[in-house]
Amino acid sequence: MRFLKATEGFIPILRNCLLVVCLIYIAGSWVMSPGTPDLDEVVLKHSLGNGTSIYGARDGQGGATVGFSYRYYVHKDLGSDQEILTGLVSAHPFLKTKEPDVQVSEHEGVLRLDIQGGVYEYNSYALEGLGAVKVVMELL
Repeated sequence: MRFLKATEGFIPILRNCLLVVCLIYIAGSWVMSPGTPDLDEVVLKHSLGNGTSIYGARDGQGGATVGFSYRYYVHKDLGSDQEILTGLVSAHPFLKTKEPDVQVSEHEGVLRLDIQGGVYEYNSYALEGLGAVKVVMELL
């Protein structure tokens, strides 16, 4: 009988503790999420000739305390700079860099990106649907 009374008082306390832990986890995940980028300037436009282009855009999300970062996307061809900036906000970049100096060149079906400065992130999944374009990555 005493065991039942002890568990009756313990279960609500345990439930409330689990609820608090779950709420802290959800709030922490929300605060730490990167959010949407603040794309404010197009720094690169390079047509791949198959209805897609490589676009580079400056992300000013860091504000006054953090420098700009630059995001590069493979996306269907878009028109004006404003259309590019609004179209890329929801897209996933394949490359994030510290500097805007990315040079794109093609030679005999090989796509080459020359990057000066730091690379924050690189993902190859955006390049898989390019078709006949061969992507070679070389770190110097």
